[in-house]
Amino acid sequence: MAVFCLKNLEPLTRVGERLQKTRLEQNLSLEDIFKKTRIPLKYLSAIESGRFQELPQTKAHRLAYMRGYAEALNLNPASFLYQFSQESETECPPRLPSGHLAKPWLFSSLSNIFKKIAIAVLLAGFLGYLVWQVNGILQPPKLTVFTPMDGYVSNRLTTLVQGETEKEIKLTINGKEVRPNDLGRFEISLDLSNGVNTITISAIKKHGKTTTITRHVMVKSNSLSAGNAELNF
Repeated sequence: MAVFCLKNLEPLTRVGERLQKTRLEQNLSLEDIFKKTRIPLKYLSAIESGRFQELPQTKAHRLAYMRGYAEALNLNPASFLYQFSQESETECPPRLPSGHLAKPWLFSSLSNIFKKIAIAVLLAGFLGYLVWQVNGILQPPKLTVFTPMDGYVSNRLTTLVQGETEKEIKLTINGKEVRPNDLGRFEISLDLSNGVNTITISAIKKHGKTTTITRHVMVKSNSLSAGNAELNF
């Protein structure tokens, strides 16, 4: 595809050529201009040859160099600044061979792909976390009772209730609140009466979900049996 640049410059002589011609007429070298202006020689050479793309990108620096060069030759910088602005604005950027366009396009495409992948990963992670949180709210708490076993028969009027639940759970045994340790384990000695005893262990989450386990313990006290025997005698 052809690239056209419209240039309407007056005078026809380029600004760099005008400066160079005046410098030579005054028998000055680029080194002499450098000593007067402290403008680097590479920039002075670029101005004279019209290679404006090699100058600093900031407009203020470009205009300062042009003004300094003109004043070093005792010229009125106004017309030179105006012509320089016209030439630099209408300067055609160097065209790259078609093969050079493939790499930036490729890097841009890869960058877009990686961005989309990163966004997808973040979105999947957020959704996974959200599902985990909702599932934690909807699921009842875990509760395991180690002792006593259901249907356990004892000759003692006390039993040890042991088990494990989740952290930050409200735990009650027969309506009495019991505090699990940092690992969620609990242990309490519970008084019993003769006959069948019902032990209800409940784990309650903050949002109200509850898990309840019931154990039945039969107590046959030897002391009670001995007392009845004496009575019958």
